[in-house]
Amino acid sequence: MLVNSTTPLSTFCYRITYQIVGRLRFLSHKELLRMLVRACRRARLPLAYSQGYHPHPLLSFGPPRPVGMAGTAEHVDIRLTSALDPPALVAMLGSQMPRGATVVAAHVLAPGTPAISAAVRRARYACAWPADAPAPTTAAIAALLARTALPLTRATGAGPRDVNLRPGIFDLHWAPPMLLFNLALAPDLYVRPQEVLALLTGWSDTNIRRLTITRTGMASPPTAAGTSAELYGTRNPD
Repeated sequence: MLVNSTTPLSTFCYRITYQIVGRLRFLSHKELLRMLVRACRRARLPLAYSQGYHPHPLLSFGPPRPVGMAGTAEHVDIRLTSALDPPALVAMLGSQMPRGATVVAAHVLAPGTPAISAAVRRARYACAWPADAPAPTTAAIAALLARTALPLTRATGAGPRDVNLRPGIFDLHWAPPMLLFNLALAPDLYVRPQEVLALLTGWSDTNIRRLTITRTGMASPPTAAGTSAELYGTRNPD
């Protein structure tokens, strides 16, 4: 939740779902933050600010979207000093967003709702398949998913780190012309769609970077009933 020792009293929190597509997908996280704050100010939203010597608007994002990746169900929590009707909030903020950024929905958060970053553990992605490349076969996908371990060495600031990607691949299937992923997005295990593509196709980093990948939704951990709670994501086509 956004509430902490620097949060003013009597504020109202909303979870905004928005899309970032087209050229705006190349915005960095800091650039995205500046864009949203400016849009909020142009919309004259009653933003709540932190206390202290350097007050800043109280916005809280979900897991950062990789630069170059589009997102059709991204989330940000915004705290206001006055209550607004969610449809009015969508209209006010949406009218001030630049082309390529669209406000999809707004939802009032109940007190005690976990922050997005604390709730999200999975993400869905869709990769637009190149028309001149052979489509992935069902057999190739099944063979990848049948493996018990998919070892990978990542370069980190602390040096090389060995990880096993397999526990973080929950689903992978071909829905022409898209390859759809459901992957782990948690502090202890996260899987990038580019890593799965490299294992599946054997393509070089250069070729994989040219693909258009969209994050289409995020979800919290499975519930006792065995299902994952949606965080206002767009569902992948069947």
